Amino acid sequence: MKFVTKNIVFLLLVISFAGFAPSAFASPGNMGGHGPYGGYCEGPRWGWYGARNPVTSVDEARKRLEQYFEGRDVTIGTITEQGMFFKAEVKDQKGKVTDQVIIHKRSGRIRSTF
Repeated sequence: MKFVTKNIVFLLLVISFAGFAPSAFASPGNMGGHGPYGGYCEGPRWGWYGARNPVTSVDEARKRLEQYFEGRDVTIGTITEQGMFFKAEVKDQKGKVTDQVIIHKRSGRIRSTF
């Protein structure tokens, strides 16, 4: 009987603490489109956070990356096609590579590889 009582008390404690768990919602408002898990370009064509927007060519990847980094003092350097993604160099105004990003072909998500 003690075993059953202890298990019930334990179960009730677990259930009661489950309500206090912090919740995180990924949305463009919270992450500004530039989150740690990859961003996407915002606008009427792009839709909600995490929407799939395939990228089919190097030119399209360049346009999306330029839009994604708009307003920052960086330029997009060399872009290469590799399997399921395009890999691009992000350069500062002096031409130094400051980041290397990938843009996934099927989802359009952009992530840093540094």
